[in-house]
Amino acid sequence: MDGLRLRFFSLVLPLVVTAACGTDAPPGEETSTGDDSTSAPTSMTNGTTPTSTNSTSGSTTTPATSTTVDPTDSADSGSTTMMFVGIPDMPGGGECDVFAQDCPVGEKCMPWANDGGNSWNATTCSPVMRNPGQVGDPCTVQGNGVSGIDDCDLGAMCYNVSFETNMGTCFELCHGSPEVPECDDGLCAVYNDGNLPLCLTDCDPLLQDCPGQQLCLASPSVNGFVCILDALPAAMGDYGAPCTYVNDCDPGYFCAIPDIVFGCGNPTGCCAEFCDISAADPSSQCTGQANGEECLPWYGMDTPPPGYEDVGFCGLP
Repeated sequence: MDGLRLRFFSLVLPLVVTAACGTDAPPGEETSTGDDSTSAPTSMTNGTTPTSTNSTSGSTTTPATSTTVDPTDSADSGSTTMMFVGIPDMPGGGECDVFAQDCPVGEKCMPWANDGGNSWNATTCSPVMRNPGQVGDPCTVQGNGVSGIDDCDLGAMCYNVSFETNMGTCFELCHGSPEVPECDDGLCAVYNDGNLPLCLTDCDPLLQDCPGQQLCLASPSVNGFVCILDALPAAMGDYGAPCTYVNDCDPGYFCAIPDIVFGCGNPTGCCAEFCDISAADPSSQCTGQANGEECLPWYGMDTPPPGYEDVGFCGLP
């Protein structure tokens, strides 16, 4: 079974994005036109439709990707989950604010699915259980992975939940604000129209150094890359493969807008490669080099964040 698909709502490769105007944006880190969401396994899709966008700066086009992600559990957890997640361009909807944690004492603000689906599309106040789990601890959800009720502490949620056992791991929720998201550890990645702000492990897209069956993809909300569960663990998303969700592609690839991948006939996008722009012959890393694809800077003309100076993507300029 594949994992939950995430959909982003605003501005990164793995999200629903809209074209960025006036400034260069990292490929896949654009503004989204749709909402972010995560989905459940193939048998539990939530029907979210990701959108994509791209930005151009000079002659360099940054590859935006779809806003929905489909993560599966890590290999060592033995669980299989699917969710849709998205990026934050605007505040999420619901009865409380995950960033502010403004629920009454003894309760916490949690992402949940208010429509009976399997995508976190709203927020709700849920009780904080006795002796709650801390970030990194094993946890259990009540009902299902998008019920919004678990035994993690205030500011954390049970994520990467197994359908078979309803058990997962407590992940930190972003704090601060949607405009300036913060995490005590890792990077903030906001999905599903702002309803799902998760703190995820940062990573190197050129090394694909995430543990288990995870992909290193651009965060939808802050500059940098984070580990996201692979929606299709089997090798089904190499160069040129059609993709709909950000995590539909294999490690080392990302879901790019159709215009930058030679011969891509899929309206939602095709898998493109990351590449190292500091290599002696950067474009030689690109499978589509003979068809005009080049290794282009991920962050375009902007100054990349520390540690990501060499990150590029293969695409048509």
